[in-house]
Amino acid sequence: MSQSELQLSDIFSVDKDGKPTIKIVLFGPTLAGKTSMLTVFNALRRMEDPDLIVSSLTKIQEYGRTVFFDHSVFQTPPFKGKKFDRLRYHLWTVPGEERHKAQRDIVMRGVDAVLLFLNFEKTAWDLNVKTVKEAKAKIGEKFGKKIPVVAYINKSDLPPEQRTDKRAFITFLQDIAAIPKENVANYIMTGSCLNARNDLLTILKSENRDEYLENERLKTSKRPDSVWLVVRPIQKLTQLVVQQRMEVLQGI
Repeated sequence: MSQSELQLSDIFSVDKDGKPTIKIVLFGPTLAGKTSMLTVFNALRRMEDPDLIVSSLTKIQEYGRTVFFDHSVFQTPPFKGKKFDRLRYHLWTVPGEERHKAQRDIVMRGVDAVLLFLNFEKTAWDLNVKTVKEAKAKIGEKFGKKIPVVAYINKSDLPPEQRTDKRAFITFLQDIAAIPKENVANYIMTGSCLNARNDLLTILKSENRDEYLENERLKTSKRPDSVWLVVRPIQKLTQLVVQQRMEVLQGI
């Protein structure tokens, strides 16, 4: 099969509608901010183009913590000159508490990519380490290889004295083989989901809304930088999955 003939359905499993789908799991410790990230994605899908949403938003909560979350639709990045149509994707997450370990086992079944959702707070370092080790144990030898992994460190808005040095994350993630030694910036990213959420709210409340909206939809070109930082790791994971699948399919 030539590259020009490839379709997403040749690379991914398809859903009941015959649409190619990717499953991404946000795997992180409790209170890292996973729900805040998903809130940003929910806001974007409502503000930018709700007609492109192909599955309903489902959020189940227990004691105020997210247990399950499902969201979809993403423009797949080009790969080696090949531009694909839209790829349906599902973001999954469960709370990081120990009592939800069995649920994490279930959620990780059939995963295509993992976003290690970590916490910059110094007090969360041990939980970050424990979480990454658990994710690797669940995936096994496919971790960071056949199952692409990208790390996102949340809460970059905290004062420097309250944050763990990013270099500590890099060293740990490389030592555990979660990310490669080269091109680190492509595999470990930082941002503030709180800032992204607040920036979107500011746009909605602004007297100059018309500068950001067109036909009541947020212009992609007007996404705040804080929002791009939240979207970027999902973009990168999707690109890595497409690349990995294409290389296997074509024997590259």
